[in-house]
Amino acid sequence: MSDTLTALRTALTPKQGMRRIPLSLESYRHQATQLSSKRLLNCFAEQEPADARTAAAILPVPGLTDFVAVGPGPIFAQNWDRPGAIYVISGTHLYLVNGSTLAVTDLGDVGTPSGGFSPDFLFYSIAVGTGGVAVVCSPPNAYVSVDGGPVALITTTWPSYGASSVAFFQGYYVFTGQTSPDTFFVSRLADPTMVDALDFASLDAFPNVIGRVMPLGDDLWFGGPTGWEVWYNAGNADFPFRRRPGGTLTQTGLGVAKTLDKWGNHLYFHGEDNIIYRSNGYTFERISTHAIEASLTTGLTTGYCYSQLGHVTYCLGRHGAPALCYDESTKVWHEASSSADGTGEWRPSCASKFGPTIFGDSIAGVLLLADPNVSTDRGIAVTRQVVLPPLYAGTNRAFCARLEIEMEVGGSYSPSDIVLDWSDDGGVTFTGGPRTMNVGSTLETRKRVYATRLGSFRNRVFRVAATHAFTIFAVDADITAGNH
Repeated sequence: MSDTLTALRTALTPKQGMRRIPLSLESYRHQATQLSSKRLLNCFAEQEPADARTAAAILPVPGLTDFVAVGPGPIFAQNWDRPGAIYVISGTHLYLVNGSTLAVTDLGDVGTPSGGFSPDFLFYSIAVGTGGVAVVCSPPNAYVSVDGGPVALITTTWPSYGASSVAFFQGYYVFTGQTSPDTFFVSRLADPTMVDALDFASLDAFPNVIGRVMPLGDDLWFGGPTGWEVWYNAGNADFPFRRRPGGTLTQTGLGVAKTLDKWGNHLYFHGEDNIIYRSNGYTFERISTHAIEASLTTGLTTGYCYSQLGHVTYCLGRHGAPALCYDESTKVWHEASSSADGTGEWRPSCASKFGPTIFGDSIAGVLLLADPNVSTDRGIAVTRQVVLPPLYAGTNRAFCARLEIEMEVGGSYSPSDIVLDWSDDGGVTFTGGPRTMNVGSTLETRKRVYATRLGSFRNRVFRVAATHAFTIFAVDADITAGNH
């Protein structure tokens, strides 16, 4: 019996020496921080092949460099649907950027969105059809530019209640009514300047205030706070569009219309119930977590999709706070900020859907290139930060003699030091440290950094930060169990 008891005690004794600490693969800061304080700021997780050194790694969000200057700024919208041309709204003007020469042409003033029922439904939208006919909806008005010519206000048969958004769909320009939000209307085929008297339809399947129209595959999606209507082109001679059978979706409504965007066969948006959704066929999937939803008390400024390094990402901009970014590859969230201390907004306001990843700048009149070889955002050395999952010592204290980070630095940027600090109150305050660990020179692309004599704890959260790009493969710690 004594031998059995001894074996059991041995098995239950905490292992001594170096042991692997799980990496944070997402930002998940719970309101009760003792549960979880995980964070990835200007970093994101990537799953690796089964035979890789580690199952996952933490990679840096690419830096931002100037692609081309466009107008006074800020950049509110861009459209790349016409090959070789980029339509950009900077300030209150529409600009055309030549995709080859990057020559910029000012096409004229399109005003400022105004009126309507809610500021959440006030935004610019750009629709570009065949023949280089571009339409800008600046509620309640719309403007047209033909083949790169100056913009002209659309006045012919324009309804008195104006428009809140525009989309190009199968040869038609489709508008949602602004102060008649249960109405949409379409132009003549390929001619946005003409709206016939019969080209109006009611969105009256249920009471709603439609804020935006978005084409998706063979459907037109109309979203408002109480739900969605899905229409399609039936080809009828009098009015081509019909509501799709079963195309009334009331599971959730559109909360902030500026957050609606699409990638592939999915819509992404902020819901009226403060949950972030992705469409899947004609249903909706919740993609936000409790922690993300709790952070949405900060006002949302925009929502857009982009692809970078094989990661399709849906990004939500917030007033005065880092952007929240959902990675389709890993199904988890990270954060991005363009401020030196990591507390401010991320600069992008919109993103390209084709070619290189090009963002609009929410501050200046610049299109920004996402550059993985750059560590700064327009010259600002931004903070990259990883808050690791909490370590619990149980009822006894534990002692940490050493912590090692296996990582890679280098590239065209100059690395700086890695800073390690820690919290013993569940991530509320980080009062331990800081310990500075040197990562070496630019040529040292492979590096193991460490800190020693890290004290005792019952509950500890480690935080790693730097102002340069880095890739983390693993974190190990030498933790010894105490007797009390």
